[in-house]
Amino acid sequence: MIETQPSSRFTVPKWVRWVLVTLGVLLIIFIGVLTWMYLHIEDSRTSQFAEASNFAESEGLLTDVKEVARYNGEFPVYIAFGENSDGVETYVFINLAEKEEMTSIPKEDMISESTAVANGAQCTGCEFIDVQLAYEENRPVWEVTYTDESSRYVFEYLDVENGEEVQRFAFRQTQS
Repeated sequence: MIETQPSSRFTVPKWVRWVLVTLGVLLIIFIGVLTWMYLHIEDSRTSQFAEASNFAESEGLLTDVKEVARYNGEFPVYIAFGENSDGVETYVFINLAEKEEMTSIPKEDMISESTAVANGAQCTGCEFIDVQLAYEENRPVWEVTYTDESSRYVFEYLDVENGEEVQRFAFRQTQS
């Protein structure tokens, strides 16, 4: 009697199964590595937020810290926002490496984000990207990021109190 392999729609050669299992394992490893990288990067970015918040409260700079951000300039500057002892909403700029307050400014003495955007991206063909608080030239500034009509990527720094331009960097794209 001649033995024949049973035929079925679900019979798959062994090499196909091994390829699928190998691809599945590689996919799981890839997803695991990406997840680990994301969590590690996010943790390193925000790891000192609590320390900055505690510093602002322990030094009596703020009584209630609502938000902490980080600006990477010449050195990392932590920007704590909250209420001071008088109940005034204030931004405090902190250098944690030196454990010192660089400056603080009440929110009411600052120009608004929307005013900074309007002052920064004054061209007609500009595409606004982002605005954030920064610390440049030894003072707090608004960093307005946009692309201008010449397709240059622009960082414009405006004084937070009066909106005057502190400095501007424009980078053009190179064509390969």
